[in-house]
Amino acid sequence: MLLIASIFLFVVDKLFEYASAPIKVKNCDFVFPAAADQTKLTSIIVRSATQPPAFEQFGGFINDASCLNKTAIYGIVEIFGVEDIRNALRFARENSLKVTMAGQRHSMGGQSFTKDGLVLDMRAFKQLKLDKAHKILNVQTGATWAQIQRLLDQQGLAVKAMQSINIFTVGGALSVNAHGIAHDPGQLAPTVRAIRVMLSDGEIKTASRTENSELFRLALGGYGLFGVILDADLDVVDNEVYKWNSKYLDYKDFPGYYVKNVEGNPRLGLAYGRLSISPGSYLQEAALHTFEKTDFEGPIEPIRPPGYDWLDRFIINFSKTGSFGRWTRWQLEKYVGPRVHPCLSRNERMSREEGCLVSRNEEMYDSMDYLKNRLKDTDILQEYFVPPGKMADFVDGLRDVVTKNHANLLNVTIRIVHRDTVTALPYARQDMFAFVLYFNQKLNETESQRLQSTTADLIDLALRVNGTYYLPYQLFYSQQQLHQAYPEIDAFFLAKKTYDPIGLFSNKFYEKFGQ
Repeated sequence: MLLIASIFLFVVDKLFEYASAPIKVKNCDFVFPAAADQTKLTSIIVRSATQPPAFEQFGGFINDASCLNKTAIYGIVEIFGVEDIRNALRFARENSLKVTMAGQRHSMGGQSFTKDGLVLDMRAFKQLKLDKAHKILNVQTGATWAQIQRLLDQQGLAVKAMQSINIFTVGGALSVNAHGIAHDPGQLAPTVRAIRVMLSDGEIKTASRTENSELFRLALGGYGLFGVILDADLDVVDNEVYKWNSKYLDYKDFPGYYVKNVEGNPRLGLAYGRLSISPGSYLQEAALHTFEKTDFEGPIEPIRPPGYDWLDRFIINFSKTGSFGRWTRWQLEKYVGPRVHPCLSRNERMSREEGCLVSRNEEMYDSMDYLKNRLKDTDILQEYFVPPGKMADFVDGLRDVVTKNHANLLNVTIRIVHRDTVTALPYARQDMFAFVLYFNQKLNETESQRLQSTTADLIDLALRVNGTYYLPYQLFYSQQQLHQAYPEIDAFFLAKKTYDPIGLFSNKFYEKFGQ
């Protein structure tokens, strides 16, 4: 009886642990790769004779979403207006400080900060101005996509392109040229009409495809190295209503089915795929989710916060534990998800085949709060861009690499990105599938090294199939891998010296590869 009671209490404790939201900030003192100077406090010396900016944090440390990058900094300045930025840059120049801009800090390779640097916290710099007649939104770069969606939803409009999570700031999204489930246009850059950029000397330049076009190309996807993007004019679209459909098929059939049924189809507003992480169909079964435009008439319900966060949190955390957890999650996603998905209306039989009606805003409004947890671990994103015809080769290699390295792969999402003719550092030189990988690891040396090896192997794999990899993540790649994936990188770094001759703007990515 005592044994049964003990087992019951253990199960209840695990249920609570996996399903509960965090009540405090996660302990992120573990640093990988180990670096002594990252945990040594900065010596604070003020050389400026003029008034310093109002510091949100003076000295201390900063980290990013990886929980592996704790770094000592000079301080953080909270930005409310343009003059706050100008004053912070002046202070940095007078005190020989490097400057970075930070939003939600989900770039995982130190792109938002550097040792002893001055960080501009942009999140309070968030004004929006909508030109509804021309469907153009002017947005300050500290605004989040959730804030934008709530404004547009009230006006019957929607975002044209963004990440799949809406917690990120516009500045961060522009600086990495983000992409999401809006397969057309795919990347964010084609939806940008113009930006305003403050250079290292405080001068403000407007940049577009026709005005200061080189700066426009460099700053979009420029990782904050050319200046502070103040605001942007973004194209927005109507908040359409779609019918959600799902197709499950063998991964080798995915590219052909996509080309025949999705590519160039004007009736589809959103599209993305997933690969199974269930043991019986591991990286073999694929799902393709498409959202077809409808003739829905009548009022569209306002966007609602996602429900059942505790259940989603439990499912994702349970999937971290092994084969049974991953099997359970895939079965729930495949068979239960369509029945509980929030819909504007649904066929009476509530069958997956009949689908449900969703608005563009509702489907793209996702904070993924369920990813926040109380566990002593961290979740790491990686992305690889692969030509559709090479998908099978990449997935076969992915399966081999993950199995060999015993990496804990939790999710693979497939998105569509298009040939980039806008930015100076394109990750897609042709139309490609983007494989978004979601790994889990414990906060220790062994599992960190395991994921480092996995990353290096996957980059080599992507390069072998004429693909590339995404730069906003951990800096586990070599100079050779960087140059092979991004042959424009030398010209990119050279242009930085033209626009920022004093080298004011920096980050860990630039200090490792650009100097």
